[in-house]
Amino acid sequence: MANAVLLKPSIMKKRQLLCFAFILLKATLLPAQSQNLKLNQPISAQLETSEDSKYFTIALDSAYFVYGKIDQNSVDGIIKLYSEENKLLEEFDETGKGPDFFSFTTNKKGDYRLEVAPFKKDSGAFSIEILTAEPLAKTPEGKVDQLLIGYSGDIPGAEVLVLKDGKTLLEKAYGMSNLSYEIPFKTSTPTNIGSTSKQFTAMAIMLLQQQGKLNIDDDIRKYIPELPEFEQKVTLRNFLTHTNGYREFLNLFSLTGSDLTLPISEEQIIRSIQNQPKLQNEPGTKFNYNNTGFILLSLVVERVTDTPFPQWMKENIFEPLNMKDTRVRASNDEIIPNRAAGYKIGDSGKYVEVEDLQYSRGAGGIYTTLPDLKNWIQNFKSHQLGGEEIYKTMTTAFVLKDGDTLDYGFGLSIDKYHNKTRIHHGGADAAHRSMLMYFPEFDAAVITESNNASFNSAGIANKIADIYFENEFNDAKTLKEGEYNIAKFEKLLGEYALDESPDFILSFMKEGDRIYTQATGQPEIDLIAESDSVFKIKGIEARVKFNLNEDGTANSLTLMQNGIHTATKISSDKNSEDFVYETSKFDKLLGKYALEEMKTFVMTFMKDEDRIYTQATGQPELDLIAESDSLFKIKGVNARVKFHLNDNGTADSLTLIQNGLHKAKKIKTSENVDLKNFAGSFYSSEIETIYHINLKNDQLEISSFLFPENLKLQYTTEDSFATGFPVQAIKFIRNSKDKIIGFEVDNGRTSGVRFDKMNEEFLMQKQEY
Repeated sequence: MANAVLLKPSIMKKRQLLCFAFILLKATLLPAQSQNLKLNQPISAQLETSEDSKYFTIALDSAYFVYGKIDQNSVDGIIKLYSEENKLLEEFDETGKGPDFFSFTTNKKGDYRLEVAPFKKDSGAFSIEILTAEPLAKTPEGKVDQLLIGYSGDIPGAEVLVLKDGKTLLEKAYGMSNLSYEIPFKTSTPTNIGSTSKQFTAMAIMLLQQQGKLNIDDDIRKYIPELPEFEQKVTLRNFLTHTNGYREFLNLFSLTGSDLTLPISEEQIIRSIQNQPKLQNEPGTKFNYNNTGFILLSLVVERVTDTPFPQWMKENIFEPLNMKDTRVRASNDEIIPNRAAGYKIGDSGKYVEVEDLQYSRGAGGIYTTLPDLKNWIQNFKSHQLGGEEIYKTMTTAFVLKDGDTLDYGFGLSIDKYHNKTRIHHGGADAAHRSMLMYFPEFDAAVITESNNASFNSAGIANKIADIYFENEFNDAKTLKEGEYNIAKFEKLLGEYALDESPDFILSFMKEGDRIYTQATGQPEIDLIAESDSVFKIKGIEARVKFNLNEDGTANSLTLMQNGIHTATKISSDKNSEDFVYETSKFDKLLGKYALEEMKTFVMTFMKDEDRIYTQATGQPELDLIAESDSLFKIKGVNARVKFHLNDNGTADSLTLIQNGLHKAKKIKTSENVDLKNFAGSFYSSEIETIYHINLKNDQLEISSFLFPENLKLQYTTEDSFATGFPVQAIKFIRNSKDKIIGFEVDNGRTSGVRFDKMNEEFLMQKQEY
């Protein structure tokens, strides 16, 4: 087995549509023609149709880092990377226009092939270029430099801080903070950290409780009496934990078609809550990420202290921690010297400057620097401000009324990363991005900031943690040969799909005293136990670490090979390559299945003679390849679906295996739907907005005065339709005579916003409910 090769899975950035979108690519085995790519020599090409693809080859040595660019002149292109053996290694697709960047590393010498195919448009022009091809860096800082090469130079940039035991391991800035004046990013550049600000607001509330000026279990109306009195009391604790039941104001305001960078006042937010007819959920029973609650907490600070929130934060949090360059931006009119402006790719395919979200204070709006955040992180251990009790309270996971434990405390998330406790919070304003993560078990932190809307702050922070803290993540005690109890491995048997590339599956098996693994399309390789959870893959530089439960089972593992990669256990039937599926069995699986975490994303499964296929919301049909009676590969996509079969061969649910595991339930549908019954004009008194629904060419469309374009409605199930943001989902309401009288809108964080049909009954206020 000395020549065995476990393919290095690479981290892929996926385009998301309604949370989970298939990457639509032509499935091609061998290209008919390929052009050779050379360093800094762009090649222009044309995609003729949606079925067209273009191929490019580059010869590379082993252990190389490659960085390239595709200029999407008039087509949204997707890139697939193949090895010399024609194995798919990675897919790249971040933006839909302008430049899109890709990077990868090699683990052996050979000719690597890049395929470019269109995402949606039938045709268009593009150019592709290799910008960098160099040996992999040897040092951690060098690896981070390569990781952030796409944010270096004369484009919106980023900055990174890595801490360990109070010492700075890396503090570095990349790219530009201001394109208009060609100002480079510095680690002292004040940058908008978005929702990473919430932990500071939580600290403010806890300090005021410590001073006896409030109690987090008080009713919010004690401090803001003009808020409506709902059936259940809503406490400050409910706001700190996103369990309050209030509408999320950003999602709510977006339903009007409003530009969220336009001025928003405190009075408007209060009025929106006063217009809310009832809570979305009983307080303390459901987590619903909610900026409204943290804005209200900032008002509580003002009313309790009789001090403007930005001033109180400066005097009581920032100054005591010597965070001299940190402030709450009160409004977009406030000038912050030397701040990083925010940018995104505009319609022209070039960077455009983007205003901050308005009135985000409390929920966001803090501008700060890496040195200042270092002082904040060090307070996690020193407890100089607030003491140990406040820190413990903020970093203790909240327990819902039904006993379920969240991964959220007060303004901070608490979870496990590589089996180590991680305390963190990310932020995303209109264009700025940030992530702050702390590992208390070995006193280390990673902080990332950027003024580039394409920056994946969490993903990059995780990769940097992998680079710097690999030893801490793999500190299990090593067993001597023969010490491992082979019987324990029974609980680990099965298949594990890589979270970042679910098409890459590791199967773990046992025969007598032999334990071994097999990766997708590769031979079996023996395992050597180094502990109860860590196993070396014999003959190659790779290990797997199972994340053990108390009973010795594992729901996930970590593959350590040229980086750290997580995988989730899947329940799939073992099948041989010559498996033959009886397509008649698929008749019992036909129908629509809606994702539990995003019910507007519906997968429809269909059959045409021997052809079995699926279609997701707003996307084209894709064929299915049966791998067992319950597991199906989605052709041309790194995704599978696993039906949970009943004894009679039917299924009430399935799991979509793509960038993780996503459960979907089967929904009942009506065969004959008369779309014209849903047309009409509808008014919401809550947001004072009118929607018009019209039937055009057998397609329902929804329009409103401030919508830039009409949204197409797709029927999902009984009286329900899905569409694009900001509306996303509509559920029609009927009266006792089966007549449509209105609908409710659900766009994720805001749900149940009612629109009433504007007919004669409505106008005369005699509508029957």
